[in-house]
Amino acid sequence: MRIAWIGPMPNNDGGAKGVGRMILLELAKQGIEVDCYFPGKPADLPKELVREEKLKIYCQPSNWEWNRWYSRSNFMKFLTGQLANLKCEVKLAKLLVEQHQRNPYDLVYQFSHIEIHALKKYKKKLPPIVIHPSVHAAGELRWHRKEAHLSRQSEPLFKQIAVRLLLMTRSYVQRRHIRVANHVLSLSENFAKEMTQDYRLSPMKKMYYVPNPIDLERYHPNPNAIKYDADGRMTFLFVSRIAVRKGVEMMVELSHRLSDMKDQIHILIVGNHSLWSDYRGLLRQLNTDVGTYVGKLTGNKMNSIYHAVDALIQPSHYEPFGLTVGEALASGRPVIASDKVGAAEGVDERCCRTFTAGDMDQLEQCVRKLYADLNSTQAIEIATLARSEAVRLYSNPVVVSHLVSILHEIAGASEVACARE
Repeated sequence: MRIAWIGPMPNNDGGAKGVGRMILLELAKQGIEVDCYFPGKPADLPKELVREEKLKIYCQPSNWEWNRWYSRSNFMKFLTGQLANLKCEVKLAKLLVEQHQRNPYDLVYQFSHIEIHALKKYKKKLPPIVIHPSVHAAGELRWHRKEAHLSRQSEPLFKQIAVRLLLMTRSYVQRRHIRVANHVLSLSENFAKEMTQDYRLSPMKKMYYVPNPIDLERYHPNPNAIKYDADGRMTFLFVSRIAVRKGVEMMVELSHRLSDMKDQIHILIVGNHSLWSDYRGLLRQLNTDVGTYVGKLTGNKMNSIYHAVDALIQPSHYEPFGLTVGEALASGRPVIASDKVGAAEGVDERCCRTFTAGDMDQLEQCVRKLYADLNSTQAIEIATLARSEAVRLYSNPVVVSHLVSILHEIAGASEVACARE
């Protein structure tokens, strides 16, 4: 099977770009030939991708640069960066079609986003187009509307209006483009339901489920790690963008509800705002007797933060997957997550406690119950189970083997259809 992959430039860090690198390496390991089309400079590619014989890479550099007149504010960075990537993808799509005519692909796999501006005009010349998005604009738009009162505490009105218009435009475009794709892969069942409802997809259209893999070598248990210095208290970690729909306001309220346990529980808040949403203003109301905000952590600091804490809280109101859930489990840390977090689906409830999204009473109860369980003889069993669940559900070979079987099914069905024609 030969695949044409188009998507953002992979990297060695976290997020969707890091996931892309992992999937590509495993595809090559499993013998799949992949031609990769990336917007960006060849020098930015992870070296291990360049060395893989099964991967052939085409890059399209962009003229976009930091600290120019068009990239000085966060919102303009986001907007102009998106436009620059689109310009690159249009050129890459043309090259992809030319390569397909020389040596046909079995399918085109678009990773990370829904919009297919670049591929749409060439659809009749291409094999089946498969998209595997990380998020959809309609979900972001819904929570941007619902949380307008929260946004006002941190952001100027003109920014709220500009972001709202941008999300409305992207939602409209995505609703049209998702129907152009032949197949959609979803990170979770929740995400599939939301895309189907928001973009009015036919219930007859089959939706495949392929979660994100987790780097189990990077994230692993370390019983000898030094704990976060919180005066011997049990530390619950919230690591996320400090932005819309992430449940930041719930963490602030939780810090007040747990005042009676200020000598037993500590909440550590880690993360930075996004380019288009900034909720850091909400953290001014944090109860500092219980909670601490340390800002953004990167690199090895982020790798080791899971070892320094006792559990993770992921209260998002909308979360197609949630890499932090898988990373915490892989590190042997139990998780408390809302029932809207995709990565919590199917995880053993002993190490992944779920609550109804937005329900503060349930979240508080989950924290108090997990605190008691981690202070009991169950602690070692919970940590061991957390790691084994991450291996079972999110190891790279398991996820990519599942993905490959789906892609074979799609390619095979396409061959049958072409033969009938």
